Amino acid sequence: MEKNKTSIKNLTYNQLEKFIAEKGFPKYRTEQIFKAIYTESTDDFDKIKSIPQDLRDLLKKEFLLDSIEITKVRESVDGSIKFLFQLADKSASIEAVYMPWFDEETNEIDRISLCISSMAGCPVECSFCATGTMGLIRNLETAEIIDQLILVERYLKKKVTNIVFMGMGEPLLNYSNVEKSLDNFTHPKAGLLSRRRITLSTVGIANKIEKLSGFHSPVKLAISLHATTNGFRNQIIPLSKNIDLTTLLDAVEYYYRKTKMPITYEYIPFLGMNDTDLDAKRLAKISKRVPSRINLIPFNDISFAGLKGFATSLFPTPKELVVEFGKKIVENGGRVTIRDTFGTDIEAACGQLALSEGK
Repeated sequence: MEKNKTSIKNLTYNQLEKFIAEKGFPKYRTEQIFKAIYTESTDDFDKIKSIPQDLRDLLKKEFLLDSIEITKVRESVDGSIKFLFQLADKSASIEAVYMPWFDEETNEIDRISLCISSMAGCPVECSFCATGTMGLIRNLETAEIIDQLILVERYLKKKVTNIVFMGMGEPLLNYSNVEKSLDNFTHPKAGLLSRRRITLSTVGIANKIEKLSGFHSPVKLAISLHATTNGFRNQIIPLSKNIDLTTLLDAVEYYYRKTKMPITYEYIPFLGMNDTDLDAKRLAKISKRVPSRINLIPFNDISFAGLKGFATSLFPTPKELVVEFGKKIVENGGRVTIRDTFGTDIEAACGQLALSEGK
């Protein structure tokens, strides 16, 4: 990274407007710059012909335009694509996954989701997630989060319709940068995404969930639950020892009451561990507390990351038993989706992001 330069995408609209005004330029130039960067995905300040040359020169002097670089692209047989990015300071690499969803009747693409990362590595160490085996390298800057979308759209020449913060890292442990990225993603002058097209997945940092509920553009919340008892959850998600289910579910209810955004609970059934009739009843009860849905997700192979400890005792519940488990949740009043998995052949499925090709 060039010395004394930051990425321009680290700035929110208001911060950029303040910078522009302090340098003696009219504030309306901010909208022109924002449109060029986000709507038009420019890769060169000199291409922003709507602003004067002296302002373009100032931007080149003060800022970097792109904060990451695509270094590898792997395509799956199911149409998903995994992108490996190198950060500009060369300190680490991160991954994001492009996922096309097809309409069952027309077999045409209905929507395109991009699973993005908020950290290089992750400190949470969930037993079912390969990223946790890396530990935390560092938080991503706002620009590094945003550029995953910008560069993928530029590379594929396609618009992404949905973003999911389900890649590497726990978004709410990088709260400030994630919130700023949401500010830019949803800003009307950027022309990118509605807040209802963004989902943030978290293991449940209760105080940050409550803080996020006060954000001016609250997004959809997905809780990485995976257990209906504190005992089992503490085993598979060590961080949950500090946040019990009662505290977490109180925070989730607070979020819904304040935002009116339905909640998703993500749940990986592990054979003989959390897929019992009693678990189904408890899940249904949890899901009825506020309008919500249970996403049953397959446990994807992460043996390439080198499993240790409790992770070695986790095995996926077979698909037919997952279907039965889902039926039991529905019989008890819950709403269930059994989710497809993307990109298992390229280590791009849920829980598999861990820079396997970098090893």
